[in-house]
Amino acid sequence: MNLYVMRHGLAADSSPSGRDRDRPLTSEGILGVEEIGKTLRSQHGPTLGRIVTSTYLRAHHTAELMAGVLGAASIPIETFPELEPDESPPLSLLHELAEADADALLVGHHPMVIALLRTLVRDVAELPLGLHPGMLVGIARPSRPDAKPQLGGSFRVTTVLRPGR
Repeated sequence: MNLYVMRHGLAADSSPSGRDRDRPLTSEGILGVEEIGKTLRSQHGPTLGRIVTSTYLRAHHTAELMAGVLGAASIPIETFPELEPDESPPLSLLHELAEADADALLVGHHPMVIALLRTLVRDVAELPLGLHPGMLVGIARPSRPDAKPQLGGSFRVTTVLRPGR
């Protein structure tokens, strides 16, 4: 199983509604997300089974852009409040993804995505020091057909992609 954990693309400082959850991606953010999608597609060509994102506009738009670039536009984008900025890592969702044992893209926010990666990765020294807007970290867990899926510390980092590099 490959899990691609992504922080939403670069967003505007404010929204027309004045609510943080409604902040849109900037044009630079859109280009950065598309760049990350193209790089991921060329390096890994993932076949996504699921795309999950927070309910915030900037994260949902990031997921939509990634789905389009990765050729996964037919996969419904699922939203989860547990992926919002100040939430704890969504362990029940992670268990569900592990049970399915299919590649998935998860789009969320800082600091939740950092906490999630620290929970899942065996060697946290492999993780980038920060997860800036538009960054993606790919992690893999070996499939064990006869064993119950384990989460904590069972993944290894396979990919770190940054916009503009």
